[in-house]
Amino acid sequence: MRWIQPTFISALFLLPATGLRADKKNPTFADDVLPVIKQHCINCHSDDKQKGGLNLASFPATMQGGSSGVVVAAGDPDKSRIYTLSAHKEEPVMPPSKQKIPADQLEVLRIWVEQGARETAMSKAAMPVKPKVDIGLKSVGKGKPEGLPPMPTAGKFKVDPFVVARRPGAVLGLAASPWAPLVAVGGQKQVLLFHADHGDLLGVLPFEHGQIQSIRFSRNAKFLLVAGGRGGASGKAVLFNVETGEKVTEVGSAETDAILSADISADQSLIAVGTTTRLVRIYSVADGSVQQTIKKHTDWVTAVEFSPDGVLLASGDRNGGVFVWEAATAREFHTIRGHTQMITDVSWRADSNLLATGSLDGTIRLWEMENGGQVKNWNAHGGGVEAVRFSMDGRLASTGRDKLTKLWDGNGALQKQFETFAEVGLRVGVSHDNTKVIGGDWSGALRVWSTADGRKLATMTTNPGPRAEQVKEAEAALIAVTAKIKAIGDAYIAAQAKAKQSGDAFAAAQANIAKLNGDLALNQKTFTEKTAAATALTPQVPPAKAEADKQTAALAAVNNKAFALETSLPIYAETAKKLQEAAAKAPQNPDLAAAAKPAADAVVKLQADLVVVKKAQAETAAAHKLAVDKSAKLTVDLAAAQAAAVEAKKIVDALPPAIKAATDGLPAVKKAADDAAAASNVVKAQADMAAAELKDAQAKFERLKKTP
Repeated sequence: MRWIQPTFISALFLLPATGLRADKKNPTFADDVLPVIKQHCINCHSDDKQKGGLNLASFPATMQGGSSGVVVAAGDPDKSRIYTLSAHKEEPVMPPSKQKIPADQLEVLRIWVEQGARETAMSKAAMPVKPKVDIGLKSVGKGKPEGLPPMPTAGKFKVDPFVVARRPGAVLGLAASPWAPLVAVGGQKQVLLFHADHGDLLGVLPFEHGQIQSIRFSRNAKFLLVAGGRGGASGKAVLFNVETGEKVTEVGSAETDAILSADISADQSLIAVGTTTRLVRIYSVADGSVQQTIKKHTDWVTAVEFSPDGVLLASGDRNGGVFVWEAATAREFHTIRGHTQMITDVSWRADSNLLATGSLDGTIRLWEMENGGQVKNWNAHGGGVEAVRFSMDGRLASTGRDKLTKLWDGNGALQKQFETFAEVGLRVGVSHDNTKVIGGDWSGALRVWSTADGRKLATMTTNPGPRAEQVKEAEAALIAVTAKIKAIGDAYIAAQAKAKQSGDAFAAAQANIAKLNGDLALNQKTFTEKTAAATALTPQVPPAKAEADKQTAALAAVNNKAFALETSLPIYAETAKKLQEAAAKAPQNPDLAAAAKPAADAVVKLQADLVVVKKAQAETAAAHKLAVDKSAKLTVDLAAAQAAAVEAKKIVDALPPAIKAATDGLPAVKKAADDAAAASNVVKAQADMAAAELKDAQAKFERLKKTP
């Protein structure tokens, strides 16, 4: 046997505990109801004894009712006192002073009334007499309707659940309001209305007709259509007023099996349903009558949806078939071929020009309506797509058997992939402002994610407890998140300190590299200057040394000359003196006198020469000293400049390895700083999220305390 989609298991194989045979889908008064009456009611309501003027012994008498009016409203168990009093839904309960009759027998009464209260198998179902519902719109508007978006009115809704089960049920029905922060989710025999922004339970609507399979908001968001039923027995689609919670109408009189999908037209005049009978039926909202029956599908009709402008109706089946119909006439508009397995969902873009289809073949496909051609397809979920929804801004959200929920742009490019579910994802929706995606899975998990960053914003349950229990849970959550935020706060302080320390270390490492580079530049400049100085001095030393040598030679020469004069002068003076003395002693000798005069003149000349030589000696000695000093200084300066250049070169040569080592080590220091900063940011994000969580928990606790 082929594996069957979980969404429809309950609708097909889980028959209610009615006490009916599996093949007894249509109970009758004669075969099924009268035995119940005889067991529990006949003692007080018979031909012989008629309390309250009520006789239940025969079909005509039962349908006539008693002194308080009719007790059977065909098609509406909630308005049939034969059922509501027996089920202890109204006073006085029946049988009086006794336990409620068994649940399987109550179910016989309920189904009998719901299916038209037939007398025998050959009888026709009685048509329910009910006023026409006048909610049809004369025209279909585009964009947001005027006025405040419809939201549940406080005090109008029950906030305690009708049913608290042992565990949550699979999310088989989910819808987001197109204009308000409101999410409707199918629970067990009830619809749960949550606030999309903070996940609070705003109200609960009853659905006593069996398993909920489909939920849709009207296009103006004023009404909520809930459809489902009992597998192999009956199907109903019930329309509720979103603001008051009142039931507006219900359709499904012709359904003998659970409704798998339903939608209301944009003008609110039609409700289309798809079931396992392979039919699409279109009911009138005004009186519940069947307007059209479409027999084109070859397998279960698993998805139906009217286009936003109300012109077209799309439907898909378990065989992979997709059709588009004219909504008003049910004439075929397009036959769409491409999927190879069951169609699980169809969704129209807001402009009604594009249809999205999801299938167990794993793909999402987009179809244009001018020719019915495929414009895009992509593999969206391994194992199969379970749901796909267009957002108001033209993006698509989907969920599937890979347990993932995803957000796509209008061309099928993945934008976000959200937290994995524990079980198969079944239903998905997008909030009215396109900021949130809501998803539900087979285990009953229900989550809200941000479309901006993908983080989880709220977690709801399809099995909430009583309001008092919700308050206790909210208080416990508040205490837990308070403790959590303290721990995260301490971790954040430590992370900040570590980030600062690592950042300071990185800054110090950068400063050290900058200093080393500065030192290198400075010493390179010094080396250049010292080298230039040495280079400039080098050619000056040889000339200075030569000049010093020249002056040394000149000084030696003048010193020799002075020495010669100083040595000769005494000799010449002594000779002249002796000649003068001899001439004085022998005046009669003219030769002596003649010899004495040149000798005296020679002495005078030598004395004059000595004076000149002495002066030259002093000048030469001074010039010699200058030349020697200059040569010595240049030699010393050159040596100093060369030594300074050598030292500067040593420093310049030593700095690059130090700079390289510091530079090589910088990435590790930077990584440590970046890691510490990132860790600090992560903890800060956790702290921010915890702070937001604390704020939400406080607000939720206060709201729940104030809600009656």
